[in-house]
Amino acid sequence: MFASDDYGNLARTSFCISNTAKHASYQGKDTSGDNSAFQSEDVLAMGEHHIVVEVVLNPATGNDQRVEEEELPDYRAERFYPVRLGEVFHNRYQIVAKLGFGSSSTTWLARDLIARQYVALKVYVHTSSVHREIPFYHHIASRIADSSHRGRNNTRRLLDSFEVNGPHGKHIILVFEAAQMSLRDMRVVFRRDGFDEDFVKGAIIELLQASDFLHSEREVGHTDIHPGNMLLGIYDNNLLKNLEEKESTSPVPRKPVSSSRTIYLSRFMRPKEGPMLLSDFGEARIGPGPHGGDIMPLEYRAPETLLYVGWSYPVDIWSVGLTAWDLLEPKRLFTARDEDGDLYDAAHFAQLIAALGPPPPKFLAKNPSRKADFWDAQGNWLGLAPIPEGRTMEALETRLEDNSGFLRFIRRALTWMPETRATAKELLQDTWLTGKKA
Repeated sequence: MFASDDYGNLARTSFCISNTAKHASYQGKDTSGDNSAFQSEDVLAMGEHHIVVEVVLNPATGNDQRVEEEELPDYRAERFYPVRLGEVFHNRYQIVAKLGFGSSSTTWLARDLIARQYVALKVYVHTSSVHREIPFYHHIASRIADSSHRGRNNTRRLLDSFEVNGPHGKHIILVFEAAQMSLRDMRVVFRRDGFDEDFVKGAIIELLQASDFLHSEREVGHTDIHPGNMLLGIYDNNLLKNLEEKESTSPVPRKPVSSSRTIYLSRFMRPKEGPMLLSDFGEARIGPGPHGGDIMPLEYRAPETLLYVGWSYPVDIWSVGLTAWDLLEPKRLFTARDEDGDLYDAAHFAQLIAALGPPPPKFLAKNPSRKADFWDAQGNWLGLAPIPEGRTMEALETRLEDNSGFLRFIRRALTWMPETRATAKELLQDTWLTGKKA
């Protein structure tokens, strides 16, 4: 849980969950081109959405100045439903503030007029054709209700879903339990050099609890775990009333586009104590697999996805390891880019070799044709990208006086062979998290 009101000094905070080759195409999710929190101090990301902290609209530019979702590279206004503050959806949910936006949806704080609580509405573009979140939540519904697994409380709850007719088509709306900022946002705003070790330990414990619940009880792989999808929940729903009151007394800037469309700026709320909630199941896969296809943010892709072989729950464990690293360390372990900043698979493989050592022959044997793009018949690296010097884990870890426990944990999560990667349940017993001696 986030347990401090001293936002300038997160050293006093902690999550206390349990008291305790350029020719080769690079496929996947490229977050480098979006207006994400990783790229700008002026923009935050709420899960998969962006939150603008401060934008000053220049009266001289009028409607020519792009704001919020208008800044997305592929933005087309007609794809988005023109939500208005005060609008009531489904005869139940009244919009009180904008929380963020993404390429396929906008997110809003709403008052549930029946249950008398605040909720979050995710309003999809009408061109969004694949919705894995609804099938996922249908799949886990019974276990969420009757399970005693701790991880169920670290999985964000879907409360309702429905469709609305917009000017250009139908839009799906998902209603979630309300949450605060993501851990990625908290780091961007409060601790750009990384959180304190105890804070990271607590967050990773809760993330592993959620992952173990999904893997062991519901047979689901998330496939998109990273700090931006770890939201800070809220224990007291009434605290969100502050956002509604601020909108009344100090309305956010807005940009009238037409008589039927207004672009609102998103509201920002300083974090309060709350649980970690794993969110955004839009890329979730049901069943142990093996599955195929592109998954994971580019820098987070597990070795088996780079080699184009089937994957399963261990991809989430790889993501947990990189999440722990990114929450603690100022520099990423893997950037998937060469020294010139070019993004491609060979550069990614080269960084993996620098940090983990060369891949075992059993790994390369999983896909001989893909292997031949980067290694010779004897398993020697072809050099399509240079193996970077100074990118070992030991060299890149700069925060801890004693990093032996942390690096041991990371090495259990980051392995070439998915079969030898620790499970979520096993990592929950790791001495770095439990504090027990090895």
